[in-house]
Amino acid sequence: MQIIVNSIQKGTDEFASELNEYRKMSAKFASIKDEIFFNASIAKAQTIDRASALRAYDEVYMPRLKGYNIALDERGEELDSMEFAKILDGKNLVSFFIGGAYGLSDDFKDKCDKIISLTKLTLAHKIAKLMLFEQIFRALCINANHPYHK
Repeated sequence: MQIIVNSIQKGTDEFASELNEYRKMSAKFASIKDEIFFNASIAKAQTIDRASALRAYDEVYMPRLKGYNIALDERGEELDSMEFAKILDGKNLVSFFIGGAYGLSDDFKDKCDKIISLTKLTLAHKIAKLMLFEQIFRALCINANHPYHK
């Protein structure tokens, strides 16, 4: 199984070592790629307005819709860990998308197979990403009957 976590974020990830630890622990179940995007077009668009920023995000993300696509959005469906695990079960390729400062466009979310929310709380991207990596590992363990999830 291959899992791709796509995120639009400026700068380096403060939780890089923790994310790498979850990637290593998950390796016996799946390959996880951490794809980070931020370019001059996104930076400029974010200074203009929300619509411009969402268009810039779409330009980066639309070509990356592969496999089973899951958008993270604060208004998405909230799942427990068992429900989240069912989504990953039996899939060969799953792509997650974390939006930029303005989230994700409605057009992009319409093209995704599922829209989920990690919590009703607004989280910094780096924290949301860490939570996602932990839940991916937990889901892989649940699906493999590994005792991590108790």
